[in-house]
Amino acid sequence: MPFTRVLVRTVTGLEHLAAAELTSAGHRVLDLSKRQLVVDATQVILSEPPKLADDLFLIGASVDDPGRTKDALKALTRQLRRQLVVPLPHDEPFAVSASYVGKRTYNRYDVEDLVGAVIAERTGARYHSRRTSTPPEHRTDWRVVLDGDSVHVGVRPFPAPLHRRNWRQHTVPGSLHPPVAAAMAQLAGLEPGQVVLDPFCGAGTILIEAQRLEPGAEYVGADHAEASLRAAERNAASIQWQLGDAQSPQIAADRILTNPPWDVRLTIGNLTPYLNSWHHADSVVAIVNQHQVATLTGHPAWNTGSVHNLSLAGLHPTIVVLRR
Repeated sequence: MPFTRVLVRTVTGLEHLAAAELTSAGHRVLDLSKRQLVVDATQVILSEPPKLADDLFLIGASVDDPGRTKDALKALTRQLRRQLVVPLPHDEPFAVSASYVGKRTYNRYDVEDLVGAVIAERTGARYHSRRTSTPPEHRTDWRVVLDGDSVHVGVRPFPAPLHRRNWRQHTVPGSLHPPVAAAMAQLAGLEPGQVVLDPFCGAGTILIEAQRLEPGAEYVGADHAEASLRAAERNAASIQWQLGDAQSPQIAADRILTNPPWDVRLTIGNLTPYLNSWHHADSVVAIVNQHQVATLTGHPAWNTGSVHNLSLAGLHPTIVVLRR
């Protein structure tokens, strides 16, 4: 592979945590902005991609953002014809997905078609525009991001976005985005031998991501819904799943990682009784809605370790880390 510079896309609010993960893995973060990081990566990133990333692309060109007018796109075409390289050669059909910040007098399809034409010239592969049809299932995906300063053009080296986990065969209402669950596991400071409990386990996303991060801990997931437990069991039979009441945990855990209902799809009411019953744990990492944050951070038995505000699927949840 001739280039190691990559574009990493994240959930809004996870950028700095993703940067820490990448740095600890031996990669060098060159630039960090909303939802993305530009990284000088080692070859390991292809075999061990970052768990907190939504997606990752090998950068084929980074050029100046042409600005907001449609006429300026001509300059982008010229820049890409001079500088674009193909970091992952391919001859199969491909598609391009574009996004930009700020108001523009052109749309995403104008950018996609422009970049697609240049890539087709370089590769000889057939470009499938998203403007009028859906690209074929079997294809190579390119990504273009206009961030106000630069335009990054990259190709995905994986068959699917990183947030689509192979283990995730079953979900239930309220299932968490896997990279967010991975971030919660990272914040928990997990160690071998610890007992880790999720009293609202649902389909198991948080504990499965935690086990991927620290396989030496013991994981127990509880839920009052049998359908959720069946989904969790199908996703990861290696974890202990049990029917239980979140206010009356049946085990004494060292860490509690959980995603209680946000009073959106599922209701829960006041979280105080739950926090009271989790007194045996050394720390709690929970993701809650904005109205629930004060209950967690204001509880007299817990100290607030950190608070991380996210933007996810049109909602604005918060990860709260509580410690004794």
